Amino acid sequence: MYLYLSFALTICAGISFGYGLFRFFKDKSALYVQMIVFGIGCAMLGRLFESLLILVKGELTGGFHVGMLGIIGSFLFFFSANFGQMDSLVDDGSPKFRKVRIIALAAPLVVAACWILIVSLEGFNEATISLGVVALFVALASYYHLKHLIIEDVSFGLIRSLRGYNLLSLVYALLCMLEVMVEGLPFFVTVIVCVLECGVLLVFVPVLERGVKKWTI
Repeated sequence: MYLYLSFALTICAGISFGYGLFRFFKDKSALYVQMIVFGIGCAMLGRLFESLLILVKGELTGGFHVGMLGIIGSFLFFFSANFGQMDSLVDDGSPKFRKVRIIALAAPLVVAACWILIVSLEGFNEATISLGVVALFVALASYYHLKHLIIEDVSFGLIRSLRGYNLLSLVYALLCMLEVMVEGLPFFVTVIVCVLECGVLLVFVPVLERGVKKWTI
């Protein structure tokens, strides 16, 4: 069953990645959206490796494996897309946005709390340390997703148009952490989490595309 779930995640990420390539790479598009599509592509490759690992070895081995680089890469792309120029458009570093910055810390703190809970249950070992590395990049990306959800909009509705994408990304980040946390629970809980991840992956690019179209309106 874990193999079926892993293949389902791979297929959903692949569909989203393929659609993103079709929509944003056949013509000249903003680097912002292309980076997000590359992030989905990394997620697809990471899930594909996990699927093949389960297929060959019969289980997903604990500790670090190449598939984790795919997950790290996906959130690194999401982080890079929002960090820098995009964030500077809405936050000039002035005290005016200090409250927003503080509130946005809630997202990485939740991710950190999830990892700490896992460590408290399983202790420090290769698996939890590897998960900690993944959680670091999930936390970095989630900070900007939440920040851009709650910060006031700028001219032309740029941030408002991307709130749907940032909400999906934030939900996906938390689901990725939950996927690990529910491993010891009844299997149907894992199924629910993975089905939700599949749903998010499938609507990622359409929601992003709808938001990007508003830039030109």
